[in-house]
Amino acid sequence: MSSPHFNQGEIAITVNTKFAENRGKIVRLCEYMGRHDWPGLSYPVHVWLVECLCRETHIHYFYPYHQDLKKANQGQMPELFLRRISTKSMQLALEFNELSGRIFDSDVSV
Repeated sequence: MSSPHFNQGEIAITVNTKFAENRGKIVRLCEYMGRHDWPGLSYPVHVWLVECLCRETHIHYFYPYHQDLKKANQGQMPELFLRRISTKSMQLALEFNELSGRIFDSDVSV
């Protein structure tokens, strides 16, 4: 069984998600949730609890049984849909953390 490729606290961008609305979100990896089955994937994947770093930015989740679309600032995301922005040394993550309280949605483009 493989280990996760990320570390808690790293900064990533969301990519290749099922919903286009979820692509390009800048997130912090808050907690590793383990390997889980994920809708649309045929094998268990590493899943992280992530938090959107830009205010008024949300991750969209669709619950097919209830035909319900929810938006959340924090939620689960497969590692497969994340690309590291910070280095493994966390250098950029520390710099980004210092600025994150001052970054607005209009300041970020992807």
